[in-house]
Amino acid sequence: MDLQVRYRDDMGRERLCAPRALRGLPVEEWPVLHEQRAYRGRKSKVRQWWSSTTKKDVGCRSREHAYAAMFLDRDPRIVYLAAPSLQVEWREGKRAGVVNPAFMARTVEGQQLLCLHSPAGKEPDDQEWSVARMTGVEAGWQVEVARAPGGQLRRNVYIVSQFRHDEFADEGARAVLLEAFARPRPLSRVADAVDLPPGQGRACSWHLLWTQDLTTHWDEPLTPDSVVWAAGAAV
Repeated sequence: MDLQVRYRDDMGRERLCAPRALRGLPVEEWPVLHEQRAYRGRKSKVRQWWSSTTKKDVGCRSREHAYAAMFLDRDPRIVYLAAPSLQVEWREGKRAGVVNPAFMARTVEGQQLLCLHSPAGKEPDDQEWSVARMTGVEAGWQVEVARAPGGQLRRNVYIVSQFRHDEFADEGARAVLLEAFARPRPLSRVADAVDLPPGQGRACSWHLLWTQDLTTHWDEPLTPDSVVWAAGAAV
């Protein structure tokens, strides 16, 4: 199978090269190849997800795609999340096609990720998997499927995602709250009682639930009265 990767250079011109030519290059930081478009034949619209890893918007093709971005953005492994800067074009005999990643990412350890995502929670088809994996082997990228769990977990993570922005982060408040929640206690009651400016304790507590410094029973509805505790604390 012949594989070629299409991307944009620094001048904005589209280029083609073999995957191995991109090994070790920071492709996840390169310009977006194409602006995201809604899935063909589906009633969806392009959405923007503001990533807490890069402080930039990530274009998403649908609400489900944006939820996948939300879970990747919260993944403690991920330090860089971006819209795809490339696409993979393949040819095998008379057959040919294109694989469009959903995201490009980089982990704490420096591993680059090519993330696939299919609409309606479906798995990528065999051809897409095969092409992506072969490309990953040549380029040194790990291939994953970006998933968006549903149910109560999704609803709860969406709530805390509203506090992912830097304005809710404060190292001093973090230390105070982690000490206050060393054992399971009601969120609002404790956050409002700590020695912090009015409102900061509660807002920072929601932020710490996003960063996973605090945790809770994620399978139960998350409210201001929910019991939360410092991650790793004995429960």
